[in-house]
Amino acid sequence: MAIFGFQLCFTLIMASFLQKLTPIYSLGRWLLCNGSLIYYKHPSNDELKKLTGKQFEKPKGKRKANKSIMEQELQTFKIPKNLEINLNSEHIRPIDSLNLRNYSDYEWLVNYTLFVVIVYFATEVYYEIWNPSKDFNISLVWLALSVSFAIKNMLSVLKLYMKSGGGEIYLSVVYAVISFILSLLVLMVNEDYLDFGLASQLVKSDKKFDISGLKLILAFVSALHGLIFAFPAFRMAQMYWDALKYSSGSNVLNFFLHLNFCAPALTMLLWVKPIVKDFLLSPGTLNGPRIELLSEGRFEVYRIAFVVLICMLRFALIRPHLQAYLNVAYDRVLKLRKEAGKITNIELKSLIGHVYYYLGVVAMQYLSPIVVHLALVFYLKTLGNYSWRALVDPNASQFLMSNVNVTAATPTTTSQPLTYDSSLTDMINSYDSSLRSYTTVSPALLRAMFSYFVFWCSANWFLATCMGLLHHSYLSG
Repeated sequence: MAIFGFQLCFTLIMASFLQKLTPIYSLGRWLLCNGSLIYYKHPSNDELKKLTGKQFEKPKGKRKANKSIMEQELQTFKIPKNLEINLNSEHIRPIDSLNLRNYSDYEWLVNYTLFVVIVYFATEVYYEIWNPSKDFNISLVWLALSVSFAIKNMLSVLKLYMKSGGGEIYLSVVYAVISFILSLLVLMVNEDYLDFGLASQLVKSDKKFDISGLKLILAFVSALHGLIFAFPAFRMAQMYWDALKYSSGSNVLNFFLHLNFCAPALTMLLWVKPIVKDFLLSPGTLNGPRIELLSEGRFEVYRIAFVVLICMLRFALIRPHLQAYLNVAYDRVLKLRKEAGKITNIELKSLIGHVYYYLGVVAMQYLSPIVVHLALVFYLKTLGNYSWRALVDPNASQFLMSNVNVTAATPTTTSQPLTYDSSLTDMINSYDSSLRSYTTVSPALLRAMFSYFVFWCSANWFLATCMGLLHHSYLSG
């Protein structure tokens, strides 16, 4: 009954509060519809007719059977591609969100993530102050649900690409294969160079884990990450490239855009042991011994805090990236003027209108990797038993406690061998004890696994965005 304590009560209070608050104020709706984003509207048929200088008269036929055909002929006509079209722009308001595809999924993801972050930090404060030794950390359940919602949204977008028959699905599959191979290479690197500690913890563990089997499982999960987030990374690279083009007059914004793009690479370097040991933990001097700046335990907490700050930076820069995406409609019209031939008014409207129509999908592609990365680093902090006090107090303990219920530590009771005279209760207790002994994972092994996942999310995302940047800047013309 320990679960029905502070954590569950606070969770129910926050859920009720956000349920009442969301119709009035929604973070997801505010991000897109507060008036800071501008979208371009396609010209109407009358405006296109005036620009072409031609008059299109309505046919005089009155037969009902031909009514729909005449209306289609009236609405569909051709115009020159090099026509000087001036697009009207408007600020996005809440009423405009009704036309966005997957907007409800995007809004739910943002609002639920806000709820999870609030509950998680409240739970962390509860653990830091009262240090309960028998409470199950219920925030881990909400974090798992947030990851499932983000992956579900990305799978729905991937399904959309499969139905469209474009090249996005082939790109995702190819990058998944590349991710599988690269992850195996990373897991084969000696622990003197990458600070995971996975192999050493498997050797120390009293459970008979197969090192090769576990690495294959981790590589398979890494390939799934590459499959799901390959095209969002390519989209991110295009938005980054366009955002730099439209923010050339702001040096501060350019700096943060560059930092946001290079932040995954900086995160990767924090797991490279030579850099961490020689430059951050105990840098050497020219004529003296090494100076210990941070202990390994404090550095782990600082590394977690750095990843959290990077996720916050990526979230704060969502509007410049989304505005760069919305400006694609204007760029398409400029590119169309350089082409010869004609285009129908329906094709022109689709060319411009689809950019705004898929704004909700692009926003999900931008936010879903952040949600997954943030949840993984929170799992690393909680299941690894780290303490936030190490950020400010050098004398604070490295870990919170033994954390029995969170990590499912090995039970102290031992089961007696079963005989023919054993009762059903003895059989159940023996099975339960055996199951616990084989499903128990030590905090050190959990730290190693989630440390790899956090590293791989940064590495995989940075590699995919670099490939996307190379494509959009040099290969796409």
